Amino acid sequence: MMKRQPRHRSERITDRSFLGTMFLTGFLTAGVAFAVYLYVLKTGTEEMARTHAFAVLVFAELLRSFGARSETKPVWRISLFTNINLAVVVALSFGLQVWSHHNSILGRFLKTSSMPLADCFLLLAVGAIPLLVLELVKVLRSSRRQGRTEP
Repeated sequence: MMKRQPRHRSERITDRSFLGTMFLTGFLTAGVAFAVYLYVLKTGTEEMARTHAFAVLVFAELLRSFGARSETKPVWRISLFTNINLAVVVALSFGLQVWSHHNSILGRFLKTSSMPLADCFLLLAVGAIPLLVLELVKVLRSSRRQGRTEP
């Protein structure tokens, strides 16, 4: 980002593409959390549904932080070690989230119920859906831009 030319003073910070991406991000993340809530509500209690929805929301945001490092490059084109602090914070946050489902004091503080470890990993996979869709959008935008520049 620091290698790019600065934007012109009259250029808006939030353009149509940025706002579209933000809307899509919110829609995908909320959609995944709501879908998990409804699914668990059918088979379990409201407390379990709330806990699962909260967990998938946290996992989705943690994973999305890797995609937010670049507006144009997909996450698999950027080394994890370019921002080791981010990787450490995400790993610690993931651990804290999982621990909150296995520690009664932390669970009471966060108002979460217990959850099997297998469910945590399943929710991590479901939480990856918004990131994968957003990264696919980056790839499609990039290929469209390359198509315009080629003669």
